[in-house]
Amino acid sequence: QKQKRKTMVVAKHLCGAGTDLALKSLRDLASAGAIDGCVMATCCHGLCSWKEYVGRDRLRSLFCGKVGGLSSFGENDFNMLRRWTSASVLDGDAKQPNRQKSADLKNGNDPSDGNEEHNNDSVEITGRGPTIFEVAEELGLKCGGRGIGRACQRLIDHGRCHYMEKQLFKRNNQKEFKVTLSHYVDASVTPQNALIAASRIK
Repeated sequence: QKQKRKTMVVAKHLCGAGTDLALKSLRDLASAGAIDGCVMATCCHGLCSWKEYVGRDRLRSLFCGKVGGLSSFGENDFNMLRRWTSASVLDGDAKQPNRQKSADLKNGNDPSDGNEEHNNDSVEITGRGPTIFEVAEELGLKCGGRGIGRACQRLIDHGRCHYMEKQLFKRNNQKEFKVTLSHYVDASVTPQNALIAASRIK
């Protein structure tokens, strides 16, 4: 008698919108009940896109509900959120965190090369107006810009978890998977340390 074959989906540091595209690609398999588990380590949240992001409905419900109190949440708001995630991989001081890094990037040199596995989205933090580090200082937030950046990362990943639990892995209105969001290593090893895991409920 043949053993039932189990199918697991595994992806490590799937950059930006790549995570969302991967989740979308699983819809047919998931609807057929052909997946037994899914583990994805996300990264480069600054490279996400509103068009491909699977958690749009969840973020709208959060920001436009009792939690956020906004009248709307759309692409421009999401773009600000994803840009701010880049602060999680930067070591700037509160007032001028990015000028040297920005200059290095323009000259084709990334001072963080070799110290961080994926720094592709670090340039996203630069631009006109106050930086996230200055905002954190102005508000007196102890977590600083990096803390806000990590919170933005987790918001984006939370939307993905909600999509997986409520849509991707739900059949006949029955919840079939438990979806969790955790950190698989300490942030000192890599700030891109989030892990989304889905396991079938027995």
